[in-house]
Amino acid sequence: MNIHLIAKNELEAQGIRWMLESHFTGIQLILWETIEDFAAGIRKQPVELVILDMDKWPHESEEVGELLRQHKFHWIGVSSERIFQTAYRALRFRAEDVLFRPFSSEDLVRRIQQLRYQLRNEQRHLANNKIEEADSLPIDYPDLFLTERTHSSSLTMAAFLTPYSETLPLVYHELQRYPFTSANRIFALNDSILCVQETGEMNVFQREYYAFLARWKERNDEPLAIIMKTASSEESLKQTYQQTRQLARRIFFEGYDVILAEDHQMSLREMDPFLTPLEQREWIEMLEKRETKAIQEWMEHEFLTFQQPYPDPETVRIRLTSVLAQIRRHMKSYDLQTASLETAYHHVFQQIVHEPVIYQIVHEMVAFITRLLMEGHEQMQEGPRTLVERARELIESNYWDAQWNLAACAEALRINKSTLSRRFAAESGQSFRETLHQVRIGEAKRLLRETDLSLDEVARLTGYSYQTYFNAKFKQFEACTPSAYRSGL
Repeated sequence: MNIHLIAKNELEAQGIRWMLESHFTGIQLILWETIEDFAAGIRKQPVELVILDMDKWPHESEEVGELLRQHKFHWIGVSSERIFQTAYRALRFRAEDVLFRPFSSEDLVRRIQQLRYQLRNEQRHLANNKIEEADSLPIDYPDLFLTERTHSSSLTMAAFLTPYSETLPLVYHELQRYPFTSANRIFALNDSILCVQETGEMNVFQREYYAFLARWKERNDEPLAIIMKTASSEESLKQTYQQTRQLARRIFFEGYDVILAEDHQMSLREMDPFLTPLEQREWIEMLEKRETKAIQEWMEHEFLTFQQPYPDPETVRIRLTSVLAQIRRHMKSYDLQTASLETAYHHVFQQIVHEPVIYQIVHEMVAFITRLLMEGHEQMQEGPRTLVERARELIESNYWDAQWNLAACAEALRINKSTLSRRFAAESGQSFRETLHQVRIGEAKRLLRETDLSLDEVARLTGYSYQTYFNAKFKQFEACTPSAYRSGL
């Protein structure tokens, strides 16, 4: 696999080289000092993936984006600027992902592993030009991207999309086994599976796809959307594919587990991606007055009431980042930049950039704003909190997660793990681990008193993977077993 790297500096380039060579075999890494050098020398080099420092990309320049778009490069952006211009540029020029510094090696390795699978899948199918099955349509990958080829009869193109790229191989496998009644051809793409069929009787055709979706949900229970576009014999396969891609934008507004069918091209509504001065003032007042109800109503009215024709999802994402900018300004004005809130803020930013359905983005943003305003009010009422108080807050928020521990707490607080352990014990009089179990057992007692949940379920909900361990810890703290505690109530 050929990977071209334009890094921030030589040190970062050496780090990425070591990271890739220690995790992958068959990698050829080509280093470029500047974007201009890359653009000038790219015609002499094979390219499968580009890792690009977006901070070297001048804001006013469109040449780099046109180069990426023209050659259809797979590329991953790297940036130190968590601003909407960076996210918008990545979305506009079809980046596979954007990693913001400091990013973990696991994130980069995982993304490249996914891309390697996708590239191999594309190459395998592109190389297989021989049609082996009699019921396959005589069309191939170039017909979707390069030529203006038409077909003698009308075709229906269906795109199968899922929010999880690792599910695509399963979709492909299910489609290959499904007994369609008309000739078809299945294409594996990097973000969807495409099925092209001779249309035949439309009612029969649509019933087949509804039956496929029902069987998929029964067997897999994973989100899946099917986008159907019927093309006349005058339309080229390339045009039909481009229109199908446009129709897929409806998923952003309508979600998964649906079949969306259109027989005409989707039109997009114009939308101002930025908040007006009046809207900015409104947000400042809502945040200062902690009007969580008004904020929720504003978000739902603004982003959950779209009707066709829909705006471009990328424009909506930019408008969401404009809202997030107001929230960021509020955090800085009131010094609400605790470790846990910073982590939550960056999670919301990633949701805006990557989450495929707008409802989930709005839900996450409203939940974050509610938490921010509540904790900000408490902080202003109580004054600065101690390390123990902040750690205990995290314990009470994460006790239910069996994998959450001292290391995760230290990472959230941006402090060394051993330092946190030592200071927590010294300032609170008991160890971090003992406090974590104390909180878990306290919640377990509440569930035993107030619910009829089984002991196994109580253990799971309070962060214990095994009931025997839960029983032992409960007895250690309460001098009786959970069942004895419940029966004695």
